[in-house]
Amino acid sequence: MNSPEQTAKLKEAMINSLEANYGNIQKAAKAIGISPRTHFRWMKEDAAYEKQADISKDVGYRNIKDNLIELALQKAEKGDSYVLNQLLRIFLKNMPEELKAMHKANNVPFTASIKYISTREEAEEMMRREGRMPNK
Repeated sequence: MNSPEQTAKLKEAMINSLEANYGNIQKAAKAIGISPRTHFRWMKEDAAYEKQADISKDVGYRNIKDNLIELALQKAEKGDSYVLNQLLRIFLKNMPEELKAMHKANNVPFTASIKYISTREEAEEMMRREGRMPNK
């Protein structure tokens, strides 16, 4: 059995490990050499530890989300419109009701495409075809 000082150090290490392992309890526990059961026991016995562990898991989850968004945006910048459309779908799934009503009323498609243009003339021609620029 560990002394109170050793237990406090292990708890602190577990909190840090949770954040480093993106909230994955099994990986975090394994990294510091305890069992997940020990972590859950500490959570039952120590409200302050439970609160810190929850915060660390949330930070880990937020880091995952931020990393995924960053990777998706990098892919979109490289021309992967599928990823961009997936991001739009996720955004629209949680869209406020007022925006959903506006979308239905205006009949605006929520899809994205990426077009590469190498010259100014190509850009002007594309904009004319789409009606965003007057004809010469």
